[in-house]
Amino acid sequence: MTVTVTLVDGATEAYMRFGDSYVEHKDGTLDVMRGGAKGAHRYEPGEWTHVEGDRRKSKIRGFWR
Repeated sequence: MTVTVTLVDGATEAYMRFGDSYVEHKDGTLDVMRGGAKGAHRYEPGEWTHVEGDRRKSKIRGFWR
């Protein structure tokens, strides 16, 4: 799956490996998980403006679910 991150300067970075996905955090950071790789590429708040692609669902479940 493809994840495309748009940076503040207008440049884009594309992740096109099967299984790539992203998670947006409440603090403004963005993690792009690479399919088959350990770890993630992190974008700090203010480094990126937009993201498209496959969003990874949170594994944290609340009391009500």
